Amino acid sequence: MLRLTKKTEYALLALQHIALSNGTLVSAKEISDSHGISFELLAKVLGLLSKSKIIRSVQGVQGGYILQEKPESITLDKVIRSIERNSTNIVECSHNHNENIESTCTCQTFDHCTIRHPMLIIQQKMDELFISITIKDFLLNTPQVRTYEVELLF
Repeated sequence: MLRLTKKTEYALLALQHIALSNGTLVSAKEISDSHGISFELLAKVLGLLSKSKIIRSVQGVQGGYILQEKPESITLDKVIRSIERNSTNIVECSHNHNENIESTCTCQTFDHCTIRHPMLIIQQKMDELFISITIKDFLLNTPQVRTYEVELLF
């Protein structure tokens, strides 16, 4: 089953919280308390977001975190990659579409795989979707932020 990790969920909650602060520094404790999430795991996630330059960390008693980019510039794809340190691949051979995948794929069935092409199409559509969703979409108060239409043509 495809599922975002807890770290990615915490990253999205934190980014949403920070974005809603309108440029005011937000502490990790404030985010943790506000959402009832693990402070320790959140601190690690904030460190990864800071390292990826999505947020900026300000040290000191009055310190906290602030966005380095506008919410509409931070894509879901960028968040996932910064937290997971890898891509959003659904299968091993769906990465590096333009490279020679045969030399890097360790799948036992690669030479006679009958699902690779459809999986590449699904991967492409997922990539497009993750790139089109931004933190700004998480700021809207509607249950359905946007209607995303994904058309799969095999």
